[in-house]
Amino acid sequence: MINVLKQMKYVSNWILITVMIAGCNNRNSGVYAYNSSVEKELASGKKADSLFFAIKFGMTRKEFYSYCWEMHKEGQFLDGTNSTSVLYKVNKGLRSPASMNFYPEFYKDSIYKMAARFQYDAWAPWNRGLISDSLLPDVLHLYMEWYPGNEFIKMTDPQKGTIYVKVDRNRRIIVGKRDDEYVNVDYTDLLIERKIKK
Repeated sequence: MINVLKQMKYVSNWILITVMIAGCNNRNSGVYAYNSSVEKELASGKKADSLFFAIKFGMTRKEFYSYCWEMHKEGQFLDGTNSTSVLYKVNKGLRSPASMNFYPEFYKDSIYKMAARFQYDAWAPWNRGLISDSLLPDVLHLYMEWYPGNEFIKMTDPQKGTIYVKVDRNRRIIVGKRDDEYVNVDYTDLLIERKIKK
């Protein structure tokens, strides 16, 4: 009986230590900070629907296409990669001219996600100064100017590697490298995402 109690105590201690280590790892990897940020921001009851330029969450498909068409006529937007996205030329805020391709996802005919992809225009495999390792901190700096407020939280994602996440109200922005050429930025309306998951 004493041996059984000792074994149970040993197992209980081992489980407790494992849970504590997992908790520390979560805090170190940014998961704890991210979860706390999401809960705090959503609890505020306020919304942050602005994405970039005049594009925002909740914009209908028709409004998005009409707006992009007007910007295209003014020369602000161009046809993106394979004509499947919108292209904006970023000539300020980065160390070298870059391209930003973007296109939204719709839920019930309204934007609730936006995917953007950055690359330096002069990128080449042999041009090591303009690979995504250099582009990522530049995009983060640019985004801190575009979106003041809460800081980006550094996290590790099993599929994406190191990513940077910022939550302001219902708007989540994730920035991370896709490969040596591209940096991806993903926007999500967390309120709609939660609604869809339910």
